[in-house]
Amino acid sequence: MNENPIISISAPPLPIFIEGNLTTFKPGTFHPNRKNLQYFNIIFVKEGTLYLTEEDNQYTIHKDETLILLPNKHHYASKPVDNKTIFYWIHFYTTGNVSESSTPKQLDSNITIPSLHFHNQFHTIHFKKKAKLIDAWEIYQKIEELLVATTKEDTSIHFWDTQQRFFSLINLLVAQNDAKDAGILMAEKIEQYLREHFNEEITNHTLVERFNLHENTITKYLKEYYGYTPMEFLKEYRLDYARNLLLKTDYPIQQIAEECGFKYAAYFSRAFKNKFNCAPLPYRTKHIGQYNK
Repeated sequence: MNENPIISISAPPLPIFIEGNLTTFKPGTFHPNRKNLQYFNIIFVKEGTLYLTEEDNQYTIHKDETLILLPNKHHYASKPVDNKTIFYWIHFYTTGNVSESSTPKQLDSNITIPSLHFHNQFHTIHFKKKAKLIDAWEIYQKIEELLVATTKEDTSIHFWDTQQRFFSLINLLVAQNDAKDAGILMAEKIEQYLREHFNEEITNHTLVERFNLHENTITKYLKEYYGYTPMEFLKEYRLDYARNLLLKTDYPIQQIAEECGFKYAAYFSRAFKNKFNCAPLPYRTKHIGQYNK
């Protein structure tokens, strides 16, 4: 078998986060013996070394490395840990199609999407079975944000907030597993930051401070790989999000503008009309009946 196969998962449906935690093993501790579990298990070793076997394949996971264990496969400790070992574990589930092979596989989704909904494209998520974390600190930070929902009694963290944090983590893992140059990786980080903070006040200076890069360099990366400058991307994303709120809620225009990061409703309305050839209120009136069918 290939020493480091590729795990491919079709989407939609999107994987769903179940639970996770941070675990510490003292020297001599064995990882639990598990089998017939219905979910994926991602292991992130933060300190020390884990020795795991999945079916007949043995893996040694060092500091700042990750291993993905598949559903319904037997995994157990190859041997106890030698030193103090700290690791995160994340369980997630999907009803989508899954493949493990020597090369990435483009999988068909088991969900039928009408051709009318052209904005929903089929996608295959690819993970390396075992990988070195390129941005370990950033990934650990994302995991900590995700685990607030399961390890602390924080009633303000709801299901969709948790899943959004999980998708953010998945996006980072997929990006760092790809063989991409520094420019692509930086462009993806900037794009993800804009998506996650689109409703906040963001300027080019904000991005310069956040990524410690010259404004021209940031613009070059995003323009080259996404076709937009940062501010153009932010505007387009905000308008698409506003369109979604118009169709799914009865929020007034001023509230939608504010929730999407626009300071002034008048400017929002002009920008919306320029993009969709219709002002926000007439757009809602025109499409809401069709949307609710």
